[in-house]
Amino acid sequence: MTGSPATVGPGADQDGELVRIDLESLLEKNQRVVVDNPYGDVRLRFGGYENRIEIHAVAQQPTGAAPIALTPGAVDGSYRIAPRLPADSLAANGQRMDLVVFLPQGHAVDVRTEQGLIESRGIRGDVTLNSTSGDIALRGTQGAIQARTGAGSIEASLLKAPRNSRQTFATSTGTILLAVNDKLDAHLELSTSAAFATEYSLKVEQLTGKEPNKRALAVVGDDEAGIVVTSLRGEIRLLRWRDFSLPDGRHVDDDDAIDNDSD
Repeated sequence: MTGSPATVGPGADQDGELVRIDLESLLEKNQRVVVDNPYGDVRLRFGGYENRIEIHAVAQQPTGAAPIALTPGAVDGSYRIAPRLPADSLAANGQRMDLVVFLPQGHAVDVRTEQGLIESRGIRGDVTLNSTSGDIALRGTQGAIQARTGAGSIEASLLKAPRNSRQTFATSTGTILLAVNDKLDAHLELSTSAAFATEYSLKVEQLTGKEPNKRALAVVGDDEAGIVVTSLRGEIRLLRWRDFSLPDGRHVDDDDAIDNDSD
């Protein structure tokens, strides 16, 4: 790892200003990455083809507050990034730490936040994203997606679904927006007690006495994978996108940009 494990606290910045931390490390081949940040947002970015992970943290540390430690490393076979306050300490008013993680190709990642946003762009591996109440946004993921939040919303621009995969997008009261095209190649099961909004044909079934109280089925492209979309009381939008580009500038309609089958 380049740079030593970092602690942000009194003495690091007496005025309570932003403190920046930059770390990097080599991962084992196919090593899963776990990010558990109860203090702020997590943003995932594509980090290239070598097994090198980069972590960039920005911490707001009020003067006199207990320090937040950031000491990533291997735990039970996974590479764990989990900033933590000392035992028996609570976050001070205004105290937070936001993370940007550059993840190399081929590494699955699990992310958890409390109220913090989770944003994923261009990741080339499976992603599992969970937030208690934060929003989730995904773009250009070349892998299977599991995304769940409580009151937060979910927005995702989806590439071709990995063959035989089963992906999940779920909230309790938030809106879910999925942008897809005809190369998605998946069947979708959408459930909510609110409204459906879509440019695709839906077959809607009423679920009397249940919550959610209706379910809709759709097939986009060939039926090669499954996607389950659930919001108890939030609107679900299944929209057709056009001229969407990956973070590296390639259009998603290019065959090499969407060929992410998992045979």
